[in-house]
Amino acid sequence: MKRICLLLCCLTVAGTVFSQKDADKTKVEGWYFRAVGAYPGAISFKPLVLFGNGDYYKVNTTPIAELDLISSKEKEAERWGRWKKTGERYMLTANDGKTNAYDLNAKNWFPAFPFEESLSLRGTYEKISGGDFGNGLLALFDSELTFLDDTRFTHSENNGILTAGSDAWKNNSDSGTYKIEGHTISFRYNDGRTTKLSFAIGAQGDNVIDTDMLFIGGKAYIIE
Repeated sequence: MKRICLLLCCLTVAGTVFSQKDADKTKVEGWYFRAVGAYPGAISFKPLVLFGNGDYYKVNTTPIAELDLISSKEKEAERWGRWKKTGERYMLTANDGKTNAYDLNAKNWFPAFPFEESLSLRGTYEKISGGDFGNGLLALFDSELTFLDDTRFTHSENNGILTAGSDAWKNNSDSGTYKIEGHTISFRYNDGRTTKLSFAIGAQGDNVIDTDMLFIGGKAYIIE
């Protein structure tokens, strides 16, 4: 009986060790963002998370702390890939098998940072997106997020269609309170709505935090 109990105890401990090793592999190795060419000739910035097991994930709206890794790999496989580092160069192989190289010296690869209590976000950040549908038809989306102080925000959105002879715009605005913890930002609107989004702060140079660029919900916001 003592031998059986001892064997069961050893198996339990071994299982705990292996589980911990598996957990370590899925830990976040680091946050980065890369410069990507966009139409027509503009540059956009896309955040990524590198995991210890060699996976990378193109950050979306969901905070990484709340991301279901298994479900995400099934439902949004195009956001996943593999990474490895050779010297100072990061090699990223996308889900479709294409590999691209990034490094700090090429100015196409930068670290991203979590929020720290010593930081204070003030001012208006803007995100502009859209598309040219041809025949003079252009769609634009403008999102402005203003941090009034350490707890209050306002958010306005303008979107519409522009043509050679006219334009049509829809405007709306909201306000409330916010809280940032690490790589998660929580918004509580005055009408009772709440939402959590992924969050990161950009860099200036190789490894210097720069609050002029924020990544909220996977999108880059630039201070005005």
